[in-house]
Amino acid sequence: MIKRLIAILLVVVISVTLFSCGKREENPSGTDDYVLPTQVISADIAFPYMSSDSLAPYSAVSTTNRNLIPVMYESLYVPTKDGKGKAVLAADGKVEGKTVTIKLVDGVCFSDGVELNAAYVKASFEFAKKNDYYKSSLTDIDSVKVVDNLTVIFNLSRENPFALNILNFPIIRISNGKSIGSGKYKLQYLEDAPYFQVNTIHREYKESFNKQIALYDMAGISSPIYPFKANKISVYSQDLSFEKYMNLSSETVSTPMNNFVYLGVNCRWAGSLTSIDWVRQAINVGIDRSSVGASSFLGQTDAVVTPYRTEFYQLNTENLPSLSGETRRAIDILERNGYNKFNSEGIRTNGTTALKVNILVCTENEYKRAVADAVKKSLEDLGFGVSITEKKTLDDFKKALNEGHFGLYIGETQFSDDYNLQEFFKKNGQLSYGINEDFFPHYESYRNGTDSFMTFVESFETEVPFIPLFYRKSIVSINPNITGINTEAIYSSACLWQLQD
Repeated sequence: MIKRLIAILLVVVISVTLFSCGKREENPSGTDDYVLPTQVISADIAFPYMSSDSLAPYSAVSTTNRNLIPVMYESLYVPTKDGKGKAVLAADGKVEGKTVTIKLVDGVCFSDGVELNAAYVKASFEFAKKNDYYKSSLTDIDSVKVVDNLTVIFNLSRENPFALNILNFPIIRISNGKSIGSGKYKLQYLEDAPYFQVNTIHREYKESFNKQIALYDMAGISSPIYPFKANKISVYSQDLSFEKYMNLSSETVSTPMNNFVYLGVNCRWAGSLTSIDWVRQAINVGIDRSSVGASSFLGQTDAVVTPYRTEFYQLNTENLPSLSGETRRAIDILERNGYNKFNSEGIRTNGTTALKVNILVCTENEYKRAVADAVKKSLEDLGFGVSITEKKTLDDFKKALNEGHFGLYIGETQFSDDYNLQEFFKKNGQLSYGINEDFFPHYESYRNGTDSFMTFVESFETEVPFIPLFYRKSIVSINPNITGINTEAIYSSACLWQLQD
């Protein structure tokens, strides 16, 4: 049982930097009588949740509660790194031009015993299309049509080869104002406090090791240290977006995120080095993305050489730059264009102009500075002189970008599961800083089906509108005695978790 692990976790917490030997532990609430609430049920597995937020999929707004949605609700597909999507409620899916045809698994029921059919898929899509969290992923889907009880057709506004990857909105039915799902667990209440009860109607019910999962209320708690140390929660996820990482356990796992970090390039600043295509090509080819990723965000990264993950099924990596950089190839580009000398500072020069660039970075997230430092080191290895300009707030950072007087900048965005790059390649796009509008038609030709995926990738490598670096990952601290965790789907694999003696 969970209580047996308290002693272990007390030892683990010694390494947490918020505490020091010989001193009384600081209280995150700022009071001397901090008392942990009691869980509503006793269970081997316990998840954090926020009582101040909803646990319904189209009402939840906190990351903590959204993480729990896959426990109770299923979707047609779950996203995969290769862009194909993994079928859950779909028995078959076909993407043909601007049409996506889905056949549902026959005989699936919601947790209340009502059979799931195509009408519920349509209704759920309409909820998702209006929801702030899901609608950005569904911009390419104009409408859905029910063909029969087990068949739906999604009509796209443009071709999208990764359309199955975005059909991950929860399928629900509304009964008495409550959302009901078909997931492996259903939400139950004891004395108005929630917990998860295994869904005995689920088709994989017999595979579940845990019949109940406790929920622990994190509302009003400023730090996860106390609940995790007291074994009130089995896992705690930190995505390094705002808070500083806390080492809560001897056992951690990394989970993928769609947070894409890149080196923005100012192609529009006339006369600047970054406005020259061969300079951008040399940087793109020579930068050591593996080292940059390993030095950034505590190494919780997956390096990439294109805006798409290396696993994408349409991506041919044969002629793409190496993740570890191709120093000789980059230097050849620079030397062919006259930068074959070094000045007194050790910076490459053509005899008149030195290869000096500046990196703009927002340090509101402290881990971004490490990215800038790692990029600086990689560029210096190629003979560039590099300076870094810090902006302490996001507002100041955006102001500097809008002014346009920058060479390079550290950028980050969160992609939808079909990796839509539209905001980079449209006029006044939220991510189009410094990108030449002449490149926009390349992306449009790919998205409307005129050019192939690899044709766009090859144009990207030639023009280098920005320089991909890596995708970020989150760090999940777990009870060190729990096994069976699927790192691709932490919470939805909870039925298979087991607490070892």
